[in-house]
Amino acid sequence: MYSFYVFEGSFHQGGGGWEDIEVSHSLPAIQEAAVDYIRLGNWAGATDDFLVRAYQAGQLAVEKDLYPFLQVKVPGLTTISFRNDGKPQGGEPEPGSEYEEERSDYEADEWIEFFLTNVFQSVAEEEADEIEVTIDWARLALPELSQPLLPDEKVVFVRQVEGNERAWGEALAVDGDIDPDDDLEEQFGYGRHLTCGYNSLFL
Repeated sequence: MYSFYVFEGSFHQGGGGWEDIEVSHSLPAIQEAAVDYIRLGNWAGATDDFLVRAYQAGQLAVEKDLYPFLQVKVPGLTTISFRNDGKPQGGEPEPGSEYEEERSDYEADEWIEFFLTNVFQSVAEEEADEIEVTIDWARLALPELSQPLLPDEKVVFVRQVEGNERAWGEALAVDGDIDPDDDLEEQFGYGRHLTCGYNSLFL
């Protein structure tokens, strides 16, 4: 089986949610997907997963939460960072910022939560290119992938625990075309069929 990286930005609630997943043997492709996900802004109003994984020969070798390594700079605010528990901090209005008056209505720990939940999405829609996203990939220290690497456009099946989309396990290569009329769960078990590249899933 192949080696590859996975970026996952996802939100799960009840029986639904969404997943933006990038699968690649190229770390720069994974890095770009993570930055684009933050700039898109959907994560800010939801309790989401923001993860990177490394698979070596089909086995999950590393899984890390990216939030502790993330910094986001929105025009008019100081840098936003995230604690190990994922809680945001920072993001105070800079002198003369359009947010100064609005900020006065909130306690320190309430303001950044309010901004991310109610304002960030509109900023992302209007000024996405102005949002600076920094992820400390050096501190993450992801491993180099062992050969063979996952080929472009190859489909893999990642096993998961049924009812727990966060529990990723073994990955298998899928040979041939997948017929959507087939009972894929009976054939492969519970999990995700993912193409090397970008995968957008609504659950």
